[in-house]
Amino acid sequence: MELSVTLTMLLFTMLGIIGLFVSGLGSFDQTRKAVEVSSDNAQGMRFISERLREAVTISITDSGRTITYTLPRMTNSPDSNTGEIEVQYPVASDGVERSFTVANGELTDTESDRVLVRNIASVDPDPESSQYNQAYAPFQLTTIGSYRAVTINLITKQQAAQKEVYARMKTTVLVRNGL
Repeated sequence: MELSVTLTMLLFTMLGIIGLFVSGLGSFDQTRKAVEVSSDNAQGMRFISERLREAVTISITDSGRTITYTLPRMTNSPDSNTGEIEVQYPVASDGVERSFTVANGELTDTESDRVLVRNIASVDPDPESSQYNQAYAPFQLTTIGSYRAVTINLITKQQAAQKEVYARMKTTVLVRNGL
């Protein structure tokens, strides 16, 4: 009798430990996916921010899904002090149109045809958000003081073991050379 009571208690203890282990694996997977999604967003937004910060002309089309820009014309020879090729003064466009496009859940640099961010939601997928199921524009032109600026807004989602994981990233980039 004592042996069966002890075995039953041991069985319940083992079931509890296994349940905690399975729950811990699910939480680990969810956290790993959240970090992965946030990291991908951050890298893509950093790349876009660096390019747009130097832009001379910017236009947004396709309901905020495509941003087209040109970079400044550079000098033909390196600066005698720094040894670097610098922006030609007065600032003028180099005339080469480049763009970033959000389509089919991917943010693409059309100049290199490289996908920067995947799993972008076209509508806010988070049921706990006040903008749930509403479309949003990934790119928006704005002004800050007398400077032109671009707001970049990305919401990505990825399926984890227990539920979908969402990552929201939003940043505003001041355009230094904007005409």
